[in-house]
Amino acid sequence: MAEMNIPEKKGKGGKRSKKMSTRVDLTPMVDLGFLLITFFMLATTMNKPKTMEINKPVEDEKKDEKEVPKIKLSKTLNLMLGDNNKVYWYVAPDEVTSSASVEMDSVDYSSNGVRQVIKRRQKEVQEQWGNKEELFVMIKPLPGSKLKNTVDVLDEMTINGVTKYAILPPRDQIDSLVAIQVGQKRK
Repeated sequence: MAEMNIPEKKGKGGKRSKKMSTRVDLTPMVDLGFLLITFFMLATTMNKPKTMEINKPVEDEKKDEKEVPKIKLSKTLNLMLGDNNKVYWYVAPDEVTSSASVEMDSVDYSSNGVRQVIKRRQKEVQEQWGNKEELFVMIKPLPGSKLKNTVDVLDEMTINGVTKYAILPPRDQIDSLVAIQVGQKRK
């Protein structure tokens, strides 16, 4: 460990002896350092990767007809994910007639794009139905969209507090018209 050499004193008239320097043995300190490193490596928990939960409905094989829940279209927002990092969105009227107009536009995935569309639609549903939680967002990826686009939209659902949303294939007539209008393939 530590050692100090102290010479013995000689009688009264003796010469003063030179003081020797102290010598410290650092070997135990190195051992202690390795023990601490080992302890903290074994005692620490690493961050676990976080995944996004998506709840899927259980398919019932006994039913011949699938029951589709009735949702008023005035409570919905349709997001069609296209190529070139564009989101085409529209709000369909409750009753689709030949004279009905569909509000449609395209935005990007930034906070000034799809996030503002969702916030505006939540405000409209709040004013019309009294509760912004009534908003149902239908996410419809087109074949040209990327997985990153879907993840970005799902992140926006979490950021904006949208509790009701579904990932669906674009299969109704309005989806076909929007896809043709923007020059995208529906299938």
